[in-house]
Amino acid sequence: MNAYPIFRLALFLAAGIFCAETFRIDIGLLPVAVLLLLLLVLGRLLKKTSYGGRWIFGAGVAIFMFWVGWVLTSHAWKTVAVDWYPERREYCGILQESPQEKKRTYQCRVSVGGKDVLAYFQKDSLSASLKVADEVCFFTRIQPSHIAGDKLDFDYATYLYHRGISGTAYVPASGWQKTGRVHSLTLKQKALLLRERMLENYRKWGVGDNEMPVLAALTLGYKGDLDKETRNVYSVAGIAHVLALSGMHIGILWWMLNGVLGLVLRGAFRWLRSIVIILVLWAFAYVVGLEASVVRAVVMCMLLEMGRLAGSRLLSMNTLAIAAFFMLLYRPFYLFYVSFQLSFVAVGSILIFYPLFFKCVDFKNRVARWIWGIASVSAAAQLGTAPLVMYYFSSFSVYFLLTNLVASLLVPLVIYVCICMVLLAPLPVVQVWVVALLNALVSALNVLAGWTSTLPGATFSLSVWKPVELMAFYFVLGVAVMYWRTRKRRWLIRGLAACTLLLALHLYALLVG
Repeated sequence: MNAYPIFRLALFLAAGIFCAETFRIDIGLLPVAVLLLLLLVLGRLLKKTSYGGRWIFGAGVAIFMFWVGWVLTSHAWKTVAVDWYPERREYCGILQESPQEKKRTYQCRVSVGGKDVLAYFQKDSLSASLKVADEVCFFTRIQPSHIAGDKLDFDYATYLYHRGISGTAYVPASGWQKTGRVHSLTLKQKALLLRERMLENYRKWGVGDNEMPVLAALTLGYKGDLDKETRNVYSVAGIAHVLALSGMHIGILWWMLNGVLGLVLRGAFRWLRSIVIILVLWAFAYVVGLEASVVRAVVMCMLLEMGRLAGSRLLSMNTLAIAAFFMLLYRPFYLFYVSFQLSFVAVGSILIFYPLFFKCVDFKNRVARWIWGIASVSAAAQLGTAPLVMYYFSSFSVYFLLTNLVASLLVPLVIYVCICMVLLAPLPVVQVWVVALLNALVSALNVLAGWTSTLPGATFSLSVWKPVELMAFYFVLGVAVMYWRTRKRRWLIRGLAACTLLLALHLYALLVG
């Protein structure tokens, strides 16, 4: 832990956010301000005294970060929570995003008095014309999201709050009208409109109906057209992560940008190359809606570029912790995004376990080493994320090594061919062949997922009982790593104690249930 100071800060910040979400008590700014003052005084005193008292200052910093996380979370709740009127009233608001078509309604995120509401407009020809930045007045009752029950189980109301939604409302066809005023677009709204335009171009250029949902999710982060069956097939096959933009996709784009710009921006201009790469990656993050996993990957790539300019090329736990730390400072609710949790745990697990797995077998053949490297990365990521996957989805894919090996070849090809399709838009004669190749690659990915999902025993169900049990899983995993690295018996004893606790929890669950 001493080697990862930023990791400790991020850990205590996350602990404060977690406790604030659990207990929902507003402590105010006074305790944090007093603690900061005490830390400044303590740091000054320790500087003049012995070095042995440094742990006191470290404990104070940990408590300070804990309270910072608590205060930030309390403030975030205040910005979202609203006591809407219990009766039907007239409201006016501005559409923040393009409407999403549902079976009988159009779902719209509407800003009402500075608070976002998820409004469901009854489907008809008029509601079909709604678009981002339209101002509408509607007569309805806004239902606030009342939080009840176990805060750690899936709760749709809590899910909405974490995404800045203060309430929901159903608007019948006769209960609303446009004001005629169209407001200026924000940068994010312009980015989302650009994404919609790209989706329209995909269809216009000839991307197939079966390939379109997967391609849209894989390259633009748009999952509105993905049906439940496709999601389930990819999940059973163990490659559901390719449908959610993450570090893999950003890494592929980052590698391509480095390769292309490295040909023209060398030597003294390498700083310009890093700036261009960072700007392009952030622009892409905006286009796809600033998803937590994308932001994490872009922040890490930005830190890598900055480190490379300073003479460092290593990706470390501190780099990962810096990304988590600043993301949680900016938006504490990121901690409760499943994509955030899976993304950070997967990368952290790769950093920890990949070297251990890869060194187990020393292949002399380059192809064999490459295949083993991919298998090691996949196994490392699965080992770290398996408890979370079982906790949230109650299932585990058996053939993930096979499918990820093939997907690691197909996904980069899909992304690069898709970029070629966009760049060759002025040359339709050539582009049509590129589109045909793209359709074939995406179709191959669909066939891979479909075939794997039909294999016997492709998945099995195993649900984690309670969050405390999930924590016990990770504690056992952490103890195993420490024992592997140090070979000290105390870590083995701690691991056995954790296993005993885990078994006791299972026994208690059986007795109570």
